[in-house]
Amino acid sequence: MTTANTEQLWASLYLPDLLLDDISSDTALAVIERCNNRQQIRSCNQPARQSGIHPSMALNSAYALLPDLAVVEYDEQHEYHLLTRIGEWAMQFSSIVSVHKPNHILIEIAGSKKLFEGFSTLVHLIEDGLVKLGYNGQIGIAPTPLAANLLARANIRLGITDKQRLKTVISQLPVSLLELPPATVEGLNRSGMHQIGSVVNVSPASLTRRFGCACVDYFDRLLGRHPDPRTPLRLSDIFEREFHLTLEVQDVNALQFATQRMIGELVAFLIAQDKGINTFQFSLRHEKHPDTVLQLRFLHATSQARHLHRVLTERLSQTELVAPVCGLHLVADTFSDVDRDAADFFVKSRQQQKSLGEIVDKLCSRLGKDSLYTLAAVDDHRPEKAWKKSFIDLPAEPHSEWPSRPLWLLKQPVPMQSGRYQQITLDSDAERIETGWWEESDVRRDYFLIQDNNGTRYWAFRNRNQSDNSAVYIHGVFA
Repeated sequence: MTTANTEQLWASLYLPDLLLDDISSDTALAVIERCNNRQQIRSCNQPARQSGIHPSMALNSAYALLPDLAVVEYDEQHEYHLLTRIGEWAMQFSSIVSVHKPNHILIEIAGSKKLFEGFSTLVHLIEDGLVKLGYNGQIGIAPTPLAANLLARANIRLGITDKQRLKTVISQLPVSLLELPPATVEGLNRSGMHQIGSVVNVSPASLTRRFGCACVDYFDRLLGRHPDPRTPLRLSDIFEREFHLTLEVQDVNALQFATQRMIGELVAFLIAQDKGINTFQFSLRHEKHPDTVLQLRFLHATSQARHLHRVLTERLSQTELVAPVCGLHLVADTFSDVDRDAADFFVKSRQQQKSLGEIVDKLCSRLGKDSLYTLAAVDDHRPEKAWKKSFIDLPAEPHSEWPSRPLWLLKQPVPMQSGRYQQITLDSDAERIETGWWEESDVRRDYFLIQDNNGTRYWAFRNRNQSDNSAVYIHGVFA
């Protein structure tokens, strides 16, 4: 639990249209709820407002104005789920983030000022990131959580850090913005107290007699006279997101908004964990077919949104849809350390390394994982069995005591007597390889480094299990 104190500063994100933003429809859309045995509009998007529809309007009246109005039922559980997701996204800005139902995210930003070089930069990053995710919100900053909520609902973007100034600013605001029961707000208005300042000037004893202890306690926490403890969010060990599409999609290009939101939330999760990712699974959901599963891998652990989204987009462009897409699913459960950018003498070299990783990831996403590979050593002395294809990665440093090996190993050894390698000189002592007796490819060979008159160096051997052990075979060529 965190306890409010004079050193804390809270930023509140007010998100009144979460369910509408999650659907992201260009047509008229409204969220409806049942109130007093009738269905009414809880919230609506801009196209609906332009047709004269507004919150608290009866659903029948809304249909009379706009027969084609699309509606969805209010889902409190889903709204809280979305609120929690945005709270996890906000943890990239602070380690103390709390959910305040039904539509507020509280971020303690006093400790983030120095990290983000001032509150104005931090607020800009929060607002810009929220827009990129596709959510509409307002922000307020105050020394107490409830005051930050109040300023956010009033859309006052002033950064208020002093409690005395806070009291002055909120005094002119209407009591309808307070987070009090509707009956209490109605009672305050009937008593002639239409602004918050008039309520603050009333003695606590009088407020308690008329409106109860809960009202007094609210104002004490609002003004910072009493502590207001908050339970911070905790990130889970894995990252998992689902996105349900309102309409089935038959073109992967129509998934750009959804994929950008999911990658944005993934990157925020990685930043909050101070981790990078080498692989994640992305699935396309179909109504009557099994999921299309894409496994994305990266050369270096990364937490860059641009790089992750570009690789995912490349893979999707190469994917043939077996059926229309009705939803998306992303899961990542393995994370690793990642080097952060730093202004030092070695920035240039690190950036070049990252560029190489991005190029490799892009080639893999375009050509397929199996089209780009490197060689890995196998615990076998036989040259033709001592390597295998593996996913592209940085090559390991060779052991200083290992014998020299050619870069180019011939698929089949070539007899030196073919006339192509006539004049040679011995360039090393013999290296004996005897292994594979448990298979049909048993080898007993003496290997040498040889060089012709042109300076080309070869890797050659003589068989020890043949009657003519003087025959020499070329097995590899050195670069």
